[in-house]
Amino acid sequence: MSTPFLEIRGVKKSFGSHLVLDGIDLQAERGSITTIMGKSGIGKSVLLKCIAGIYQADEGEILIEGKRSAGARSRSPDAPRLSYLFQGNALFDSLTAMDNVALPLVETTKTRPRAIRDKVLALFEQLDLGDVADKYPNQMSGGMQKRVALARALITQPQLILFDEPTTGLDPQRKNSVFTMIADFRRKFDFTAIIVSHDIPEVLFISDRVEWMDRGQIRFAGKPTDLEQVRDPALLDFVNHRNELLSELAGQKGRTALFADWPELRRSYDFFVVANCTTERRRPGSELGLRRFVSYREAVAAVAGIERKHSQIYFLDERHFGFAIGGVETEAVQAESERLLQAVSDGSNLKNITRYHWGTHAYRLAEVLKPAALWAFEENAEVVANAHNLPK
Repeated sequence: MSTPFLEIRGVKKSFGSHLVLDGIDLQAERGSITTIMGKSGIGKSVLLKCIAGIYQADEGEILIEGKRSAGARSRSPDAPRLSYLFQGNALFDSLTAMDNVALPLVETTKTRPRAIRDKVLALFEQLDLGDVADKYPNQMSGGMQKRVALARALITQPQLILFDEPTTGLDPQRKNSVFTMIADFRRKFDFTAIIVSHDIPEVLFISDRVEWMDRGQIRFAGKPTDLEQVRDPALLDFVNHRNELLSELAGQKGRTALFADWPELRRSYDFFVVANCTTERRRPGSELGLRRFVSYREAVAAVAGIERKHSQIYFLDERHFGFAIGGVETEAVQAESERLLQAVSDGSNLKNITRYHWGTHAYRLAEVLKPAALWAFEENAEVVANAHNLPK
């Protein structure tokens, strides 16, 4: 069995008589994005600071690539490289964007000033930040400040980046652009990410693994889709309140209901039709906002109006919903759904705004043992449809 890139074993941390971390165990694979979620004040940021070496754990050990981590301050040449993105960005108001990004190299290396400048300019070009190089933080928007803070985290070519509430203080649209940026940069720069966030479900769209922290311990660990199968009332309340609100507003049943109803759906129907939304971006979940929700609700209303025998419409996530139908009417229902959804898509094709395109795919229920498989299928729906000889 391969060694996890990051492994935390039995970490405890107290402040005086207040026990914050009570035996934390956590693993993260190389190149993955792991989200740590939980209530405010539960110790999530304390855990990040222990990983970074800002705090010293009272007990336990933190290993990176099987070696004890000395944190971000380690000067050892063979020590794992890590960066910490603080809440509020922690940019210095008296320094330009370029100087803020250069600071880690100035303080921790003996690189010549000219070489540092060249390296920063090259990174700015990669991140499309050239026009803010000479600006001060108070001359930049909140979203641009976040990009500069991330550039500073990337300048040392870290293997691990710790994101402490990276969307604090941002509006919903900018929050999701930050999550998209993290996902894109993770692929581009090949780092492992640990994110502390309250933004559920948005952060789940980019996460490979989720850790739920409560009462000083990790009480759930798994894939985002595994959250649908948990029975812990506190975790269900934490995760589902946003999803249930969206499904209620859109006139659907929630994702939890889909998991509960799945055995009956497989017995009573032949296909599950998924309506999915795409944009010009890779992950339309990053384009959340009022316009997007209006388009989503219109798509649900359009398909719900079809005269047919089918199940209730179920909420999957903020770019998918679906319903089960009988095999004999699959082709006709899917064609009618496509026609009605096309009208919704055309209605969003307005000047200077993102176009949301709605389409459908049908999956044979006999081939889908659990609804969690739908998310994996949707990553490459056409390939899966071809493999199972399903209608597209």
